[in-house]
Amino acid sequence: MGVSIAVALIVPLLLGVAVDAFLHTSPIGVLIGLLLGITASCYTAFAQFRRYV
Repeated sequence: MGVSIAVALIVPLLLGVAVDAFLHTSPIGVLIGLLLGITASCYTAFAQFRRYV
């Protein structure tokens, strides 16, 4: 469970870093990737905890 939440957070963040490196737009890609990662990890946690409720 923890690994899937971590992957849902880290993958979009790393993609944002890659977009920033490719397009030379320093904080934009990281912030968008972080926002998407937080959203995806919250959804993953909610979906996994919903089974127990």
